[in-house]
Amino acid sequence: MIPLRFASEKLQVVLTSAITTNQLPCVCSFWRVSKNGRVPDKTATNTNSTTDVNLALPAEEGEIIEVESFSIYNRDTVNAEVTVKVDNSGTEFILCKITIGTGERLEYADGSFKVYTSSGAVKTSQNQGNNAVSASFSSAVLGSNQTNNNAIANTIQDVTGLSFPVTAGNTYFFRFTIHYTAAATTTGSRWTINGPAATAMRYRSEYSLTTTSRTINDGLSAYDTPAASNASSAATGSNIAIIEGYITPSANGNVIARFASEVAASAIVALAGSTVYYQQVL
Repeated sequence: MIPLRFASEKLQVVLTSAITTNQLPCVCSFWRVSKNGRVPDKTATNTNSTTDVNLALPAEEGEIIEVESFSIYNRDTVNAEVTVKVDNSGTEFILCKITIGTGERLEYADGSFKVYTSSGAVKTSQNQGNNAVSASFSSAVLGSNQTNNNAIANTIQDVTGLSFPVTAGNTYFFRFTIHYTAAATTTGSRWTINGPAATAMRYRSEYSLTTTSRTINDGLSAYDTPAASNASSAATGSNIAIIEGYITPSANGNVIARFASEVAASAIVALAGSTVYYQQVL
C-alpha cells in the first residue's frame, strides 16, 4: 500500500522520452479513507510522454488515499523508460524507474513492483545494472509456431514473439536458439535478426544444411544478413538455428529473430518453445 495523506502528495508516472506511436495506459485501484469509512475507487488514464500524470486522485480534505495496486502497459512500438514517484509539493521521491518492452507491463501490488512479459509471465533477472560484477540472463520464449511459406522464395519475415528489448547506448549479448521444421529436406532456409539503429553490431549464425554439415555465417555486422538462403535442411522435423552476438543500439526498440524459406510456398516453421537469452553487459 502507498498512502497519500495530503492533497499536496501525488502518485505520478512520467516517461523519460516522448512516445513514438502510443501513450501507455495506466489503471490504478485505491481506497478513499475518512471518518465515514473506506470507499473503493480507481482511475484509468494514459501517460503524457515527459509530462507528469497522476496515477491516483489526490486526497481531499479529511481523507487519506491508500493506493492498493496499479498497472502500466506499454502499447508503444518501442521500449519505454517509466518512472513512478511521489511528488510532495514539488519534492520528488522516486519509487521505481524501469524500462519495459513493447507489450510488457509494470504492476504494483502487495507492496512490490513486478514486470510481466508480453506472454504474461513474470520477468525475472539478477542483473544488477551497468556496474554489476556479474549478472544472469533474461529470456523470452516463442509462444506459438511461426510459418514462412511465402509465395516468393527467400522472403524474410519476423519470428513474431521471439525478441528482446534494448535501450540506446547499452550493449547486449544475445543468443537465439530456434528449433524448426522444413516442408522437405530440399527446402533450405536463412536465419538472421532485425532491430533498431545500432552503433555496433557483431553476430554469427548457423543452421542445418545436411545431417553432417551446417551453414555457418561469421562476421555479420548488418541486419538481415546473409542475403541468401542455403540449399537444404538436415531433416524435415529436426533442425536447429543459432544466432548469437553483441549489439549496441543507438535507439530504443526490440531485437527480433527473422527467417526465410529458400523455396517458394514451401514452409519453414519456427516452433513454439524456441528461446532467446540476453544480457546487458555494458
